[in-house]
Amino acid sequence: MRALAAVAAASLTLALTGPAFPQAKGSRPAPAPTPPAETVRYITIFGELMGSLSSDAIWREVRQGNRVVSAELDLCHSVTPGSIRKDRFKIALKPEGGKLVGSGKSEPEGVPVTVSLTRKQANDTFSLEGTITRDGKTQPAAATDLSDMSEQEFKDQQASEEEIVTSPATFADVSPVAVAVKVSRDGLLDVVKSLRGQGVRVDYASLVQTCADLRNGHQTVRLETAPERAAALVAKLQGMPGVITAGWTTGAYGIERAVRVDAAAFMDGGALKIDALSERLSAAVAAALAAKPVSARWDEVTREVTITLERPDQAARGLDLSEVIEVTLLVGPEKPTGGDGLVIWLGESSVEPADKAAGAQLAFTSGYHGQEEESAAVETDALLAALARDLKGRVWDAENQSWK
Repeated sequence: MRALAAVAAASLTLALTGPAFPQAKGSRPAPAPTPPAETVRYITIFGELMGSLSSDAIWREVRQGNRVVSAELDLCHSVTPGSIRKDRFKIALKPEGGKLVGSGKSEPEGVPVTVSLTRKQANDTFSLEGTITRDGKTQPAAATDLSDMSEQEFKDQQASEEEIVTSPATFADVSPVAVAVKVSRDGLLDVVKSLRGQGVRVDYASLVQTCADLRNGHQTVRLETAPERAAALVAKLQGMPGVITAGWTTGAYGIERAVRVDAAAFMDGGALKIDALSERLSAAVAAALAAKPVSARWDEVTREVTITLERPDQAARGLDLSEVIEVTLLVGPEKPTGGDGLVIWLGESSVEPADKAAGAQLAFTSGYHGQEEESAAVETDALLAALARDLKGRVWDAENQSWK
């Protein structure tokens, strides 16, 4: 019995190990190596690829190890040398015969574009060389000494968009006259046309599409209007087709250069007492600058008042010259929603020499060049203090973010 058990055990062992014999005759093929993972790299190229045309390009490539498997060229350029009008194309490129090639159409011009570029590596940098055919016209394209970056590095380099505050509680962080509307490309024209006759000024530069506008698909139009009209304008814009957002933004007027006064003293039935306010403002500014008030001009669009003053010139001795000083102030409610106070913001100022002598007078080629001289002529802190004193107002406390 023991002998039979031993034979049975031996037979079972052979049966389990039997399949190993064929492997001794020949080994299996080694598994194929895992291909390198794909990586995405970015390169920014300024002013090289379009010859005499100003350009701004983003090159995006996908690599497997050291091999480029695809690329994309996003190129924005002036339509003619010296023009501020832009066109842009974004074309996917594939390897073909040692080159990266692709075709598409530009936007917004709709021009056919074909790209054929050779990429050459040189140590840590590389170059692109080839041709770009735009609207049937072929021109050489080249860019050298290019360095790549990761996607995160590329994103960190991109400029942030202008901040628009839709409903600020106060004007502490935004300018009371500066309104901006972000609108899609399709809605832009209707929005801008609707501004005619609305008591606003449009920043022309914001109407011209930049490369960032073409890439984002929307545009931010900047406006100026009187503080008391801004809230109604923003509400109207927010309801228009194509508008992404509308509100206030930063501008020339900051709360740290302002004085808050009681609105009741300068209002009559909801309207400013223009003459009375002009007289009080002119007197306060004149006292601060030791000058004589000459005139006060109100801007009906922005509600700014420019006060002109004169005083004897102290720098060019013996000629009895005068200094003509202009100080611009902005008057408006303390909040977008109104409030019990009026705020007077201090804007730009200028000082120019003038000859007021009877008969023949001197003309001047230039005024005060140095910042030091002009700062001494119009001292901001003294002017704000005089306005606060003479109009029984308060100035802004930046540390506590309140009026004092």
